[in-house]
Amino acid sequence: MPISLILSKAANVVEVKRLIAHQLGRWLLFTDYGDNARRNMAIVWQCVGGFILVDVIWLQASSLSFARSNWKVCSEFLFYITLAGAFFSLVSYRLRGKADRVALFLRAALQRTELLSRGCLVIGVSGTAGMVFSYLATSAAYPLTDHFLAEFDFAFGFNWPAFLKATNSNPVLASLLTHAYQSTLFVTEGVLIWLSIRGRGERLAEFLAILNLTSVGVGLGLLIAPAAGAFAYFNPAPQLFSNFGAPGEMWSFSKVFIALRDGSLSAIDVSVPEGIVSFPSFHTVLGIITTYALRDDRWLMVCVLALNAIMVISTLPVGGHHLVDVLAGVAISIVAIAIVREEPAIQQTSGESSPMSA
Repeated sequence: MPISLILSKAANVVEVKRLIAHQLGRWLLFTDYGDNARRNMAIVWQCVGGFILVDVIWLQASSLSFARSNWKVCSEFLFYITLAGAFFSLVSYRLRGKADRVALFLRAALQRTELLSRGCLVIGVSGTAGMVFSYLATSAAYPLTDHFLAEFDFAFGFNWPAFLKATNSNPVLASLLTHAYQSTLFVTEGVLIWLSIRGRGERLAEFLAILNLTSVGVGLGLLIAPAAGAFAYFNPAPQLFSNFGAPGEMWSFSKVFIALRDGSLSAIDVSVPEGIVSFPSFHTVLGIITTYALRDDRWLMVCVLALNAIMVISTLPVGGHHLVDVLAGVAISIVAIAIVREEPAIQQTSGESSPMSA
């Protein structure tokens, strides 16, 4: 075989590897939103990698198993992400070199949509790893610490049954707190979408880093102080929460929580995720970090801050949290934000442009 042909094939292989590495770096949010984003995404993938490593090792020693149906869910998720990546690459290729207003608009819309897909990839992977960890930690059935948590609340002058009774006495207030508590997922999704359509890749990377750091903190809290929650500990009479929901609707994760602890649940099914963390309050964490992520959009931040403030209060009667759960959630959020802000901001290099200039 001629040397020139060998060199040509080698060059093609190197180019393919370079393109793959470039696309992988982009989809992991490492390459196109500056040094701050790169540093924050390093934090993200370290946290995710740590969770996955612990999950894999712990699963081998646990009575739990990873349901076979999960592989189908994960495969479908990766297939659609790959399909999206191929679509974005193809359209970008077709639009290259075009500078008319329609092409500029389409290129900007494509960039924002791709950023959203990349964020969803991170959320999907990190959320799955964190959920598996929480199930494994709960199945270990370590002694519950609700007695100590309740004592802490009493020491600070907080009486959970009395607070539940007081908030339940006003139907309008109970309804407001219930709806606020249920808004957390929508607010979190809204922040992800908002930062993406604004093209705020650096801010999105920061949000994802804080989210993953707080997930690690919540995971450690789950191990250090496993708890069933105030609803399980105080077991209030139905009339004390009649305006919040029927008896079967409160402490919604109880079936999964109990089944994991007594061993009757043997498989982890990621297609039906169930939040089973009582200490610390992850709702509180999400309330703080979603508000923080919107700090540059003052009008929107004020609205989200008001909603999240009500939501944090609702974690006590609706979520069945001890007060110390909420305080721990606040502390974890502050520490995570401080870690991300620890190093001085680096001048952004790309990705924060307006739609017409993208």
